[in-house]
Amino acid sequence: MGKRYFGKVDVPNENFRTTDLLNSSNVYWRDPNEKCYDNAVLMHDVKLYIDEGIVYKHLDKIQIKIAEIIYFYDTLETVGDKSEKQRASHMVKQSHEKQQQVNIIIPIGASSFYDITGTFYGLFKKKSRDRFFPITQATILKIYKKTDTWSKREINLPHRFICINNNAVESINIA
Repeated sequence: MGKRYFGKVDVPNENFRTTDLLNSSNVYWRDPNEKCYDNAVLMHDVKLYIDEGIVYKHLDKIQIKIAEIIYFYDTLETVGDKSEKQRASHMVKQSHEKQQQVNIIIPIGASSFYDITGTFYGLFKKKSRDRFFPITQATILKIYKKTDTWSKREINLPHRFICINNNAVESINIA
């Protein structure tokens, strides 16, 4: 709802992706003594943005409940590089997953919602058992009512790969 957290997340090793971490039954914590919630992720060096680009706070660390995350993306330079594309291509070949276009609606307030389009690989029913499912070539539009007029604004992403929380989805169209 206009808030974004940007920071670093601990992963157990370099082969782990944030999606793997957040879909795991046991979310990894480097120091389990810091954990307040079993269903949260710990972020370090966090900037809390409100609206478009306004830094509200800078925090050394913060715990965010996984259920409260609508979508996330990695800002690592390696996302989308040659080795990542080869890894993804290999995984698609092994699983025989098919490419499908999706359109997802996510409510975010009384008079606003996200309209997300992109490409999904695999069987949605199978992936919907995960907390988060991946969308490539994603576009996110925020649709909101301002006074008596509906407006839309595209959410700027550093790249077009995001993961969406299944619990946040209101509706989905798979073509």
